[in-house]
Amino acid sequence: MLTTVICSVGTSAAKALGVKPAELMNWVQQQNSLEEAAEKVFSTFRDIHPEGESLKTKLSAEIHSLVRIGITHQDRIILLASSTDDGYCCALAVEKYLKHYWGGIYVQAEKVPGLQVSDADLFRTMGVVKFVRRIIEEVNSYGASNIILNPTGGFKALVPYTVLVGMLKGVKCDYIFEQSTTLLELPPLPVEFSRSQFQVYKSLFEKIERETAISKGEWEESVPFTERSWFESLVEFSHGQVTLSAVGLLFLEEIRSPSALVPFLSQKAIRDCFDNLAQLDNCDPFRFLSRVATSKEAFQQSEHINVGNGLRWLKPGRTTDRYLVSVEDWRLLVWRAIREDQEGANYANRVRVNPETERRTYSPFMRMDFVD
Repeated sequence: MLTTVICSVGTSAAKALGVKPAELMNWVQQQNSLEEAAEKVFSTFRDIHPEGESLKTKLSAEIHSLVRIGITHQDRIILLASSTDDGYCCALAVEKYLKHYWGGIYVQAEKVPGLQVSDADLFRTMGVVKFVRRIIEEVNSYGASNIILNPTGGFKALVPYTVLVGMLKGVKCDYIFEQSTTLLELPPLPVEFSRSQFQVYKSLFEKIERETAISKGEWEESVPFTERSWFESLVEFSHGQVTLSAVGLLFLEEIRSPSALVPFLSQKAIRDCFDNLAQLDNCDPFRFLSRVATSKEAFQQSEHINVGNGLRWLKPGRTTDRYLVSVEDWRLLVWRAIREDQEGANYANRVRVNPETERRTYSPFMRMDFVD
C-alpha cells in the first residue's frame, strides 16, 4: 500500500560540510545557485549507505528516521523545509539522496513560507499555519490511514503542532528522539473537544480564513468579552488585526469535516438502553456507540440495514441489540435501540421512524456524555 511520509526538514544534512550552522546561509548564497549548493551538500554523504551506525552518526535526522520507518521505493515523501535558502538547500540534498538509494521513489522538497527563526511573529502567524495547512492537504487527499507524520528534523517548535494534527486527524506520528536509534511511534489517538463553543462562531472563523484577517474591533464586537478566553489559542493578534493560528486552522478544519462523530441519544433511545438493553448480559450500548463513532471505517463495519431517509440500523456483531441512527454533520443521532429477539428478524420494517415528521417526538437528543 502506498504510504505518504511528511517530514519537517532541518539542516543536519550539511553537518559534514565543515561549515558552522550559523554560517551555512552565507555559504549557500555564495554558491552559483541553490541547485549547485544542494549538489555539494549531497556529495558529502552520497556514498554513505543508509545502514548501520552511519544512520545516526553520518546521515541527516530525516534520512535516519525514514529508514527506521521502513520506507520503500513505492512510497511518497514530502519534505517540508524552511523558507530560507539553507533549509531548502538541505531538503534538496536529502531529496537527491532518497532518489539515489530508493530508485523510483517520489520525493518532493518544498519551502514553507514564513518558516524561519529570525522573526518569531512571522513563524507563528504564517510559518506554522502554512505548515499545518500543507499537512491537512495531504491528509485530505490520501486519507489519514495512508499518512505518516515525521517531525524528527527541523524546528523542535513544530513537534507539538505535528502531534496535534495527528491526534485530531487520526494520523500516526513517528519520530526519533534526540540521539536515540529507536523509532517512537505515536498511534492515532481519539481526541474530542467541546465543539459547541466553536460551532457558534464557525462563520466568524471562516470569514477570518477567507479574508486572511479581520480587525480587532470586529473581533471584539462579534465575541463577548467573557468568551474570548476560550479562543486564545485559536487566533493571533498583530497590528490591530486578528488571524487564525495554526491551532485555529486545525479546529476549523475539524469542525468542517470531523474524523469522528459524537453520539446523541433520543429520549426513546435512552429509555431503550436503560430499561431494555440493560437486561442483556455483556451488552454495553454506550461502549458500542462510542466505538462506531470513532471513524468512518468503524461505522461502516457495523452498518447492517439502510432503511432510507438517512437512517441506518447498526449491528454490533453476534448479539441481539440493534441501533437505528442517522448522521447530521458531526453528530451521530441514535433514534432507537432495540432487541431483535423481541422484535423479530423483520425488525427494520416493524420499528420505523420518520425524521421529518416525528423529530419532535424523539427530541431532545442528549449528548452521550451525559447518560454514561
